[in-house]
Amino acid sequence: MNKIKLIIFLLIISQNINGQFAFNNIEFKLKNPPSSSYKIIQTEKGKLKKILEFSNDGKIIFDYRETEIPPFFKWKEPHRFVYANEYDANGRIIKRYDFNSNAGLTIYSYVYGQNPLTKTLFKQEYPETEDFKQNTNAYAFISKFKNFVQLKNSKEVSTIISSPKMKGYVETLNQENKPINIKEFSRMYGDTIVTSIEYNTKGEELSKKVVGTSTNEIKREVINEFGQNSEITEITNFRNGEKTSIYRFAESKNPNENTETEYSERNGILNIRHKIFDKDRYLTKVTVFETDFKGDLIIPLTSDLKKTSEMIYKYNKDGLLEKEIITNYKTGKKDVRKYKYRIESE
Repeated sequence: MNKIKLIIFLLIISQNINGQFAFNNIEFKLKNPPSSSYKIIQTEKGKLKKILEFSNDGKIIFDYRETEIPPFFKWKEPHRFVYANEYDANGRIIKRYDFNSNAGLTIYSYVYGQNPLTKTLFKQEYPETEDFKQNTNAYAFISKFKNFVQLKNSKEVSTIISSPKMKGYVETLNQENKPINIKEFSRMYGDTIVTSIEYNTKGEELSKKVVGTSTNEIKREVINEFGQNSEITEITNFRNGEKTSIYRFAESKNPNENTETEYSERNGILNIRHKIFDKDRYLTKVTVFETDFKGDLIIPLTSDLKKTSEMIYKYNKDGLLEKEIITNYKTGKKDVRKYKYRIESE
């Protein structure tokens, strides 16, 4: 199972078990961050859960987190992730460390070119040992990395950097540094694919088309429609020139009430996630509803809708998630998580 599929799989499992929510999924956002570099360390019941390290200009340079795993994996240690970023003088990312305790250790490098503006990705990976087995959490040792300097100076990073570079995608960028053309080899399609992207005058993505170069056939097409406070997305997949599936999603915003609502349809059921924010744009509540899909993605929220689950978020004085309460109305189960923090600054 490759890295992206594994992460999506675990997220889906976690959301299905807990009423379409993932625990501890709120990103750190301090109300009054230090002017120098700093770290935020999060614990739950005395156990480390997350570390986030910021540079002097507020960019994330190191991200460590531990997440829950489905019990059938029977791992002795948590699923761990380590991410780190390096930037150039223009604030562009030039290196991305992507370490997954189950899927492996990878470093991505980004090279920028001119005339036309391009961004090329290269990938280097930590070599697997002969006794390596999939889905065994074999790289749980990445728990030893607790800051960016320690990670960068490690023998694992040195080993990866000395390994061969594999070319990934090449992006052609517009003047806003957004990709308008992406060329890469796709394992999913077994072909080199070209993704073309169009934007409106606001810089919002209007459409995305994925074409296989060997047959010049469309593989996938994404269309976005924007209203005053809404967006509707339609994703169409193709095979041999024929449509195989269509997915539609929508999002509506009510700035006056500090709310956002997401809609998605599957198997004739419309799933609705209604989000409420406070005046500082901190997410305080998410309620999930279900109803029969009758052709309209964006519908009014009324008492006729079936409430399936709800998450309430509470924050401390610094703006960090202190408590989350999840209620699954289908099972009647309620779960409460509490977090504590330590902030270290230079």
